[in-house]
Amino acid sequence: MDKLILEQTANIIIDNKNLLKTAIRQRAKFEGWLKFELAHRIEKLGLNEVELETKLDRKRARPDISFYKDFDFYQIELKTCNTNWNVKGIPNKNKPISNNIDGIISDAKKLNSNYGIVAFVMFPIPKNDIRWRVYIERIKNETKIEIDYDKNCKILEMEIDESNTCEILVCAFMSRVFSNW
Repeated sequence: MDKLILEQTANIIIDNKNLLKTAIRQRAKFEGWLKFELAHRIEKLGLNEVELETKLDRKRARPDISFYKDFDFYQIELKTCNTNWNVKGIPNKNKPISNNIDGIISDAKKLNSNYGIVAFVMFPIPKNDIRWRVYIERIKNETKIEIDYDKNCKILEMEIDESNTCEILVCAFMSRVFSNW
């Protein structure tokens, strides 16, 4: 299921490149918009009972998106993770990427389910820069979740303006059970 969410999230980015230019140039997060777009696509795929921020029994957590497929209850936590890396055509801003990565790790643990999916978009990334792999490794190490660069991640090219481009990382992976309480 994480592959489906990866594909749908990447397609949303691809289909809305012009819309996202402003957000990318300003390093502005767009998680709320992405949540509605992804929920809409999941619903169009025929998955059942797609809901946003549903309160779960006996839990304080409200996953960004939840749905059923074949009687299995899935939950998605979404993040947009802005970087502080120098990218030509994008003004520098002090955006602490470490805090964003902490949020991704926290979401994986909060899901605490084999049917939980964490999906995130990391931006902007300089062309051909692989520093994002360090953060994937940190997520893997702190959650003990397997994340494969080829299967769970997609790099998309994004036009910033007439003469500059950057890359965007889209990643989705299954969570796991961390505790039974």
